[in-house]
Amino acid sequence: MKICRYIKFDSAASSDSFRYSAAVFSFPISAKAFAALGMLACTACVSVASRPDPAEAPQAFYTVTAEIALSRHEARVAALEYAAAAETTSDVGLLRRAAEVSTECLQPTLTAGVADRWLDVDPAAVDAHRAAGKAALELHRIEQSAAHYRVVLKSSARGPDAEFAELETELSAAGNIFGARQLADLLAGYFPSSPAALRMQAFAALRADDPAAAVRIFEAALAVVSEPPAAEEETARRELTQGLWRARILSGDQVEPLAQAKDLLDRADTIENRLDYALLLLAAQQTSAARAQLTMLIHDPASGPVALRLLGLVDFQDGRLDEASTRFAELITTGKYLDDALFYLGMIAERHQDLERALRLYAEVQTGENAVPALLRAAAILKAHGAAPAADELLDHLVAEAPQRAPEILAARARIDAEAGDLPQALAVLTQGEAEYPDSVELRYAKASLSEEHGQLAAALRELKAVASLRPTDPAALNAYGYTLADNRRQLAVARRLIEQAHAAAPKNASILDSLGWVLFRQGHSEQALPYLNAAYADDHDGDVAAHLGEVLWQLGRRPEAERIWSDANKAGTDSHLINATRLRLHASN
Repeated sequence: MKICRYIKFDSAASSDSFRYSAAVFSFPISAKAFAALGMLACTACVSVASRPDPAEAPQAFYTVTAEIALSRHEARVAALEYAAAAETTSDVGLLRRAAEVSTECLQPTLTAGVADRWLDVDPAAVDAHRAAGKAALELHRIEQSAAHYRVVLKSSARGPDAEFAELETELSAAGNIFGARQLADLLAGYFPSSPAALRMQAFAALRADDPAAAVRIFEAALAVVSEPPAAEEETARRELTQGLWRARILSGDQVEPLAQAKDLLDRADTIENRLDYALLLLAAQQTSAARAQLTMLIHDPASGPVALRLLGLVDFQDGRLDEASTRFAELITTGKYLDDALFYLGMIAERHQDLERALRLYAEVQTGENAVPALLRAAAILKAHGAAPAADELLDHLVAEAPQRAPEILAARARIDAEAGDLPQALAVLTQGEAEYPDSVELRYAKASLSEEHGQLAAALRELKAVASLRPTDPAALNAYGYTLADNRRQLAVARRLIEQAHAAAPKNASILDSLGWVLFRQGHSEQALPYLNAAYADDHDGDVAAHLGEVLWQLGRRPEAERIWSDANKAGTDSHLINATRLRLHASN
């Protein structure tokens, strides 16, 4: 199912049973402070099930029970209790706290209700509009989100430029990258001459895989920056220029941007310019040239850690595991990017079936974006090798420690259970997760994926159709539903229409390109399918993409090319399940 790139767990061949003490994976569980001295004593006697009538209950009942729920890591209960408190209050402080809690607890529908009440009490409250805008984005109600953020931008005492800068940071971290792009487009339309608005819009388009649109917007943004720029604008102009060059390269126009970056490096041979040039070479898929530039930087104390990290990542992606291991080991000696180095060394150990070392390395990843994936991989190893209780305890702790990533963790937990052969438990995890996070699209995708993989296609299609109906302008939702139809040879005309809509919104997205190629192949248009699959594979050596590209090449009579694609993908360490199944099927039918 081509929805998005999930964490993938490489299967391990060893059947050894692992026995590790809980201390190996122990980490502190953050305790929430109680709102009042007597609250701890109340936890035994307060029950959400015994909630009184909202018209009669004192506000303290709801706020106290909500804070107790937070201390217990019961996100849904805490948000519901604060939402109940918000229904009848005119206390702006309480409404603010209710919006904060429901947002932190990943309950955008409840946040939207609280924000509406807040705006009833104080229509000019900028923070209420901000909370409502964020919730609407999470729910993919883009026009509603834009209306609220427009008020924030026009009314904020800080001014629109400061608000745009903060919103750009938020959108860059948003999971809904396509919704973030649509929101940025609408907001930039309200402020067409604002450099900050254009900058936000350009980077949003780039993240959402529409580099051609990003080129136009970056050019517009650069046109309204002072020339020559004021001192404080110099960094902004540089970032816009780098964004423009990257967008042009990703659009297929490589020669001039690379020449301009090289000329800048020749005129000013700085660490920053060389690093920027290397990153552009990587975007152009000129890996050898990028390696040469990065190698020049590894012995400089200021740039060495950055260069080593990038070289390790490039080698890892290319399947050069020994070289990657050397780079990451050297990176550790610098004391920088330790969590990245440990995580990738753990994955390399896992690929080499040295699972004990992999577990030790994963356990050392303490912070950063790789902390959750590291512990998920550790849990997968434990679950698959006879240590299910330890795996479950680790996953329980992980949800408590990283509540902002709870849906991701629960989706991965269900995958771990399913791969361990416990489908009922996997579905139970997702059912419980949906009850706790009813607005989570990630959990719905995970449920559809597991349903399809275990022969429940009708249930999977119902789930995906429902998501696409709720989010008709979301390319990810359209692609997920369209691909699943196409892969199962269902309603191919409908599938193609859905995928083409997704492709129009994100023309360079690898998953969508793969889906478009695959539906064309399913319709019997192999020659038309090939360019899309080639483009997808050039951007992402995913196992499914390699399997699809190889099958189309095979059917076109280009069997040596197909075998090379499959072999290269396997060597790079991509998920080989579909590749191997495709190979066996095609060889058997030959």
